[in-house]
Amino acid sequence: MAAFRETAVIACSGPMTLAALEETRDRLRDSLNAAKRIEVDCSGVTDASVCFVQLLLAAGTSAAGRGIDLHIKQPVPAALRDVLERGGFVGKVGSACDGQEFWIGEP
Repeated sequence: MAAFRETAVIACSGPMTLAALEETRDRLRDSLNAAKRIEVDCSGVTDASVCFVQLLLAAGTSAAGRGIDLHIKQPVPAALRDVLERGGFVGKVGSACDGQEFWIGEP
């Protein structure tokens, strides 16, 4: 059995829409099997869809079930922040929603 890496960083860039998520899904799945902590770096995301948000939520749930810390590297880019606001996952800048700490690191 291979030893777990301490941290895996998953860099996401370009459009994170349904057509482009397969590679990101595979990298997340592989990291869930190989690391104790996963950081998702979305700084290069230029467009995002709710499918990307769903993928990250599913990865977060899987990670929590395995005792793995999964975090979204801060700050999230405007393209992702817009989808998160429109979907009700985070409040507009300055307001809070339940559970938004997963997305923007705020309680």
